[in-house]
Amino acid sequence: MDESFIYERLKALSGGLERAEYRDISKAFAEVIRYNQKALEELEERLRRELRDVSERFYLYGAVAPAGDASMINDFLFPMDENREEGSIATVFCQCSPDRMQDLLEGSHRAEIKTEEGIQEITVRLRPCRRYEKKIEELQNLYYDNGIYWRTPYLPYVKRFADVYCEGAWPDFEIHSIRFPDFDLTARADLIPLWNVEPIRLKCTVFPIPAIDERNYQHTLRLPFRQDGYLVRMEKAVKNVYMSQDGLEIISDEKVQKEFDLYRIAVHRNINIPHFPLTTNHRRMRHIDRQADNAVFRSRTKAEIGRIVTGYEAAAGLELLEIREGGQGPIGRSGNAYRYIPEGRESLLLRFHGEKETFLSEDQVLFLVEEVQNYYPQFRVMGELSF
Repeated sequence: MDESFIYERLKALSGGLERAEYRDISKAFAEVIRYNQKALEELEERLRRELRDVSERFYLYGAVAPAGDASMINDFLFPMDENREEGSIATVFCQCSPDRMQDLLEGSHRAEIKTEEGIQEITVRLRPCRRYEKKIEELQNLYYDNGIYWRTPYLPYVKRFADVYCEGAWPDFEIHSIRFPDFDLTARADLIPLWNVEPIRLKCTVFPIPAIDERNYQHTLRLPFRQDGYLVRMEKAVKNVYMSQDGLEIISDEKVQKEFDLYRIAVHRNINIPHFPLTTNHRRMRHIDRQADNAVFRSRTKAEIGRIVTGYEAAAGLELLEIREGGQGPIGRSGNAYRYIPEGRESLLLRFHGEKETFLSEDQVLFLVEEVQNYYPQFRVMGELSF
């Protein structure tokens, strides 16, 4: 509908109006049409932006880097935790397979520790870095509190870090590396795990205004990077959180300006990660993926399982060879709580072929197996890897 159409319709219906009155009335209707068209375009653009943001703002990325290099890439990746457990002489990174790492975490082992004073031979015990696991659990709870869908994180480097405890007295020497002769493995003590999560504090820079419920107050936070995702630590005073054109809106019963604790989830930046590849649970959202996510029922076909597997960047370097019902494999969960499928079809085996064997290959398969398990909880999903 345009201005000329409105003018002609008014001319046919009005009868004795003057020409100037036709133009005035038609201009008024034309302004209404232009306003509606502009509002519709803005709504469509906002919907496209929100759909893109929801799917892309909250993926997790992980890497490993020397502690001194972390500040060089601090616009995207940040240290998970730089503290040390009480009683630990070092936190080391072991570049090895999951099975080898499990052996290292059991019992005591001979170790050759390299320090500025030379090499010391002692007996040590290794324990998993629980503080990293607690960080992930805390982030998961924040996702739930903020109403953000939590996807299985792919942070395999975290599982390769361990705290070292000395059986006996240990002088306060700086440790560079630890070699385990029985495993023919050297662990580095100068590396830290990184992820794209940064704790920040932001203050409402404008005076809080009454919220629509007339009981609470709306605090507007100006975001440093609008393209990133933000999670708010949900205090008792916080009632609701949502995004607007002005920034992050927090509905709280606080009447005055205050600082809020947030976590910034940085979106992917094109930077060079030294030494080790970047890992992520990023899922490529193709049109067919969006249609499948919106479907009421999920198809139980091999093609659908293949689509799920190939949608993740973590599948790079792996080829899905076969999906076998009733098969058994070494990679996957130990059990399953659901028993809805007839006997002989309780399990699914995903057989993968890897282009190149690395110490993260089994972690890749395990992540993909767990994702398929989440989509099909009635099966017990397992994986098998060959080269």
